[in-house]
Amino acid sequence: MDVIAKDLAKVALVVQRGFVPLDVAVPQQVFGRWPDHLTASRPGGNPYELTLVAPASADPWPWLPREAAGLDRLQTADTVIVAGVEDPSVPVDADLVEGLRDAYHRGSRMVSICTGAFALAAAGILDGRSVTTHWHWAQLLRERHPSVTVREAELYVEDTGVFTSAGVLAGTDLCLHLLRLDHGQAVANAMARFLVSPPHRDGGQAQFIEYLPPGGDPDMAAVTSWILEHLDEPLSLEAISRHSHMSTRTLRRRFRAVVGTSVMHWVTVQRVARARVLLETTRLGVDEIAHRCGFGSAESLRVHFSAQTQTSPSAYRRTFAG
Repeated sequence: MDVIAKDLAKVALVVQRGFVPLDVAVPQQVFGRWPDHLTASRPGGNPYELTLVAPASADPWPWLPREAAGLDRLQTADTVIVAGVEDPSVPVDADLVEGLRDAYHRGSRMVSICTGAFALAAAGILDGRSVTTHWHWAQLLRERHPSVTVREAELYVEDTGVFTSAGVLAGTDLCLHLLRLDHGQAVANAMARFLVSPPHRDGGQAQFIEYLPPGGDPDMAAVTSWILEHLDEPLSLEAISRHSHMSTRTLRRRFRAVVGTSVMHWVTVQRVARARVLLETTRLGVDEIAHRCGFGSAESLRVHFSAQTQTSPSAYRRTFAG
């Protein structure tokens, strides 16, 4: 299936009373005004038009900008992003519930950051879907909406066009993921560099993992860094195990506990990510890109690339090459 670049230029960022300021700041940075060096390198400049939207109940305390538009702006939004709130046990504004439901049925792409999932759930948008939210509030979401499958261990989840993320920093991962879906890996990478954000993390990776909080496993950070430096080599679990001075069994266990997925799956994901960049930013042939990414053959690259992106390398290049 070919990648189809969709016009998702109009973004409505929904803020409610008691919203989390960082849940608003990150989407504003990714979909709001871009720095000059990003717009200068992209034909047409910033592809998004972001508007803050708030129900009447969201008065300007403590951080709500006074220029926020009313809920009627949801009627024309291509993408609706609901920022999280500090206390999701508070009932969602009834007018907002109706506005979100109408936007969803009209075909808007629906997104939540952190506890913003409670507003989408209240509108019935998450019924029958798998979602995530901040781990602290996952059980409450599960209890209030039993028809929703809550996967609190994951950074972000996409289920049939509806996107939900965990806490604030996972919201950054999701926003970069949406940017990559819309405009390619190179644009997302440029924005990540501007945000001084870690490299892209898959939604299936465990919450908090790459930031290595106290009690984390810094040895795994060294392992992942080494893998990224040697992606073009024929890596195997045994080779990585020897480098890390661990048995394969120990490496498997510790890697999954820290990174949230298997070693070789993570290697494949990183190889495809590198292939995306090379397809977008170089004129190298598929055979050479396969070699530089460690796939060994163009056919192997095509198989893994298609599995992750639902398109072929050539179709991806036609869509996103600059």
